[in-house]
Amino acid sequence: MLQTIVVGLVEGGVYALSAVGLVLIFSVAGVANLAHGESVVVGGLVAYAAGTYAHVPYVLSIVVGAAAATVLGLILSLVFDRLRDAAETGVLMASLGLILIIEAFGVTVFGDEPKSVPAAPGHVLDLGGVRIPAVWAVIVVTAFVLTGLLRLYISASRPGRAMRAMAMNPYAATLMGIARRRYAMLAFAIGSCVAGIAGALLASAFPIGATSGEDIAFKAFIVIIFAGLGSIGGALAGGLLLGVIGAVASSYIDSGYANTFLFAFLLIVIVLRPNGLFGVNVARD
Repeated sequence: MLQTIVVGLVEGGVYALSAVGLVLIFSVAGVANLAHGESVVVGGLVAYAAGTYAHVPYVLSIVVGAAAATVLGLILSLVFDRLRDAAETGVLMASLGLILIIEAFGVTVFGDEPKSVPAAPGHVLDLGGVRIPAVWAVIVVTAFVLTGLLRLYISASRPGRAMRAMAMNPYAATLMGIARRRYAMLAFAIGSCVAGIAGALLASAFPIGATSGEDIAFKAFIVIIFAGLGSIGGALAGGLLLGVIGAVASSYIDSGYANTFLFAFLLIVIVLRPNGLFGVNVARD
């Protein structure tokens, strides 16, 4: 049971980092970026390529993967900025089209076989019979550290306060002279960078494929729905909780019903807490 919970925390750490970036993008830019999972995949696959073909050190491969995901985030921000006055169905279709394009490109370049980042820490800790590979511990610790740093940045820095104002009321923030487009791009860059780190770490612990983005984005959206929109700390707690629930469900219930169990849990949370477990009210224009 403890081993299952540890596995769940590791998977939850990746979901949490993905959801944290998605929360930032949605809160600041007002875009439900369905292609967010592709930033996770790009981070993982580019980190794999950097370590495998360029033979860069492990930590540097994580940095390269995060940088690639950041570039993708900036590209996505330009696409969605052009669609800011389009109907919601147009934005949805654009998101789905971006997913298909990025997945097709990934399969063409990397193939459809899952890949793992080489030279990841291989040491295994044995704590009371629970085996914890060092890279698993790195994932969980990174989730807490990055979430803490992001919350500090949002609350203490000038750009962070501007993004927080946009999240609270984008119309009023624009009237106050805040450059909406600039900070929306910054939110996409930071959110995608965090997602890229999540993908590189995920590929260090478990193989990741070019078509893995849809499932990751699906889990990230579940996290922010039951954790609550606008809550970065809630996304961390929600991601870890989702990972543990999914791992336990897969161990004690047929794995084919794991997602059904997650949806049942999500439905219960929405009924009892419509704004999510840690939700805050966010004004939209």
